Amino acid sequence: MANIIGPDISFYQDDPQTPQGVNFIKMRESAYYVIVRAGQNLWGDRDFKVNWREAKAAGLPRGSYWFYDSRVDPKLQAEKWVSMFDGDFGELPLWGDFEDTYNGPFRGWKNWYNFIERVKQLIPSNKEIGIYTGYYYWRENTAGVGIPNASLQYFEQYPLWIANYGVNSPLVPQPWDTWTLWQFTDNGDGAIYGVESLNIDLNYFNGDLAAFRQRFGLSDTPLPPPPPPSKNYRVTVASLKVREGAGLSFNQIGSITLNKIVEKIGANADGTWLNIRTPDGSLTGWSFAAYLQNISGSSSDTPTDDSGGTGTGGTGGTGNTDTGNNNPPPDEEDTNWYRVTASSLKIRTGPGLEYDSTGTFTFGELVEKLDTSPNNQWIKARSKDGTRTGWSFGEYLISVHNPSNEPPPSVVTPAHSDKNWYRVNTSSLNLRETPNLTAKIISTLVKNDVVPGLDESNAQWLKTEKLDGSTGWISRDFLIQVSTSSRPNSITQKLFSGVTYLRKDLTSPRPIVVHVLAIDLQTLKLEFLVTPSSNNTDVLCTRTTSQFLEEFKLHAAINGGYFSYLDSSNDPVALCPNGGDPVRISDYAASRGKIYSPKKTAQPVVHIGKKNQFTFNNQPGQVFNAVSGDRMVVTDGKVVKNLAAQVPNPRTAIGLNRNGRWLTLMVVDGRQTGYSEGVTFPELAELLISYGVHTGANMDGGGSSAMVIRGVDGKARVLNSPIEMNQPGKERPVGNHLGLFIKP
Repeated sequence: MANIIGPDISFYQDDPQTPQGVNFIKMRESAYYVIVRAGQNLWGDRDFKVNWREAKAAGLPRGSYWFYDSRVDPKLQAEKWVSMFDGDFGELPLWGDFEDTYNGPFRGWKNWYNFIERVKQLIPSNKEIGIYTGYYYWRENTAGVGIPNASLQYFEQYPLWIANYGVNSPLVPQPWDTWTLWQFTDNGDGAIYGVESLNIDLNYFNGDLAAFRQRFGLSDTPLPPPPPPSKNYRVTVASLKVREGAGLSFNQIGSITLNKIVEKIGANADGTWLNIRTPDGSLTGWSFAAYLQNISGSSSDTPTDDSGGTGTGGTGGTGNTDTGNNNPPPDEEDTNWYRVTASSLKIRTGPGLEYDSTGTFTFGELVEKLDTSPNNQWIKARSKDGTRTGWSFGEYLISVHNPSNEPPPSVVTPAHSDKNWYRVNTSSLNLRETPNLTAKIISTLVKNDVVPGLDESNAQWLKTEKLDGSTGWISRDFLIQVSTSSRPNSITQKLFSGVTYLRKDLTSPRPIVVHVLAIDLQTLKLEFLVTPSSNNTDVLCTRTTSQFLEEFKLHAAINGGYFSYLDSSNDPVALCPNGGDPVRISDYAASRGKIYSPKKTAQPVVHIGKKNQFTFNNQPGQVFNAVSGDRMVVTDGKVVKNLAAQVPNPRTAIGLNRNGRWLTLMVVDGRQTGYSEGVTFPELAELLISYGVHTGANMDGGGSSAMVIRGVDGKARVLNSPIEMNQPGKERPVGNHLGLFIKP
């Protein structure tokens, strides 16, 4: 008997910084079912509703699970869980996930009982509830605390979903004597199952496919695969031009009117143009694919004309004389059609990652552009059949009229990439105004600083430049050359007291440029600042990271957490008279003791105390500064399991070493072909660990990622290469930031 397999998924299988979602069509190729996380505590999983809907559309039987959290009343958790379904409870049981270790006031089996009983009151009587747990956890929290036998037997009525890795068969705790589902690994291959995380949880059902269907009352008839595309296409515009070749530059040889049926006999390489033929063979040529609708499921390979006529041949025919339509044909095909280039492109209710997802467009699908966001990053689009409309990320929608209309970002040439570079080989080396020991000292370099040679004409002195813009001369006696006519792959430079910059250029697994600020928190003169709110609310006015640094006269800064734009009913000029767009901070945030965004979400919170104590999620006494990230990527010096995102992107991260002394601020450049293409979440975690990080969180990334320092002239100098609207080097105005000031 072969146990059938299925994954369980949550928002960790989806990268929020990419527009793609889980590809359930691909998942169905390898899985027989899926268990979808609904939430935890009183938080709904941000991807639950779209995952629930899309899994159903793909024909996968669905179960749901809720991570029970002992910090919150079990009845409130049950009510939140049931509210997530909108009446569609799926085909498989609802699983209560009991593995909580928060040690809250609602811990233990009595509260599990209350949770289950409240769920039973709220769901249909024929809906089954199950229990997920681990063998030792369950035993320690039932038998280990002296549960009465009658109470233990209560749980036997619910099917068991047991977690047990690396064994041939799972251990089964009392009161059960068998299992229904077995989570046998947390290290499945995510790509096989259509998710963005590198790994995925996998489960066996205790039986074969026939037993599975019988156990859960499913049809014995498997869902049929989608029908193959028909060769028959219907014209969807009043007059469709037919050309000699696949492109607008070719001569028109005729046209075909609305609702005529034609046969596809070929297509160009990207499918934007189809080679078509009318039923009587009188007209053969090329037409724009966006205006030809495939008639799926047709049983005949021979097209029939159901519109009362054919197109007109000849070089000048209009083809609209037999329709009775007095509207002249369009001068040219509409240019508002776009092709989806992502495997699964999310459709959202508004132009931003913070808006709810309502569905997906699929790879290669043609959609019609209806609107664009003010910053031109998001496109409101409608599917050809009109069933799906919403906002999608424009980077993954390419004009079918000009597939190359958005050229790839140009390669950012690092400063002084054609110079020789040198490393300082003494504890302290003065940077002087002129090449003379009596000249004015401008600045100081320290051992292992790496700098370029700007002028090497002097045999004893080298003209160089520091990252803060200080330019001057240093003695050659204390330098070691590290590269010739190229920038080295690793650069270190002390910027300020207690602050060192490190840059690393990697070539594997792709071009990656990493920027790090290593900050010694024992340095006495450091002060941190999270962007304050002028009105003590969660509505702030956007600034670039450079503007933030200059406005508050800081020495270094990175971008902060997620934010959302306010709707058009708000007057941006009234809310932000000094410039910027009004935005709402998405998660918890505080600045200098004022909590201006008190939201409690599942996202990690970076707390910074008055004495520069950095903690993740745990508040260090009275709240002082706080900024929220996206997710934890490193805990206890290890990569967090089941991190989403196989898609590389720009990233911003904050990390802390084991004893809390060293703070790491990291920015990884991305979306810049040939220079730096970004990293996945697991790769980001590995990079943080390589710099000694014991605990680390991913912050807002993508086009928001920026690292800025104060120059010698007091102006901001951007250390990384931000990417905004496909423009390398352009900063995105964002909601909040984390900055550093060094007291004189």
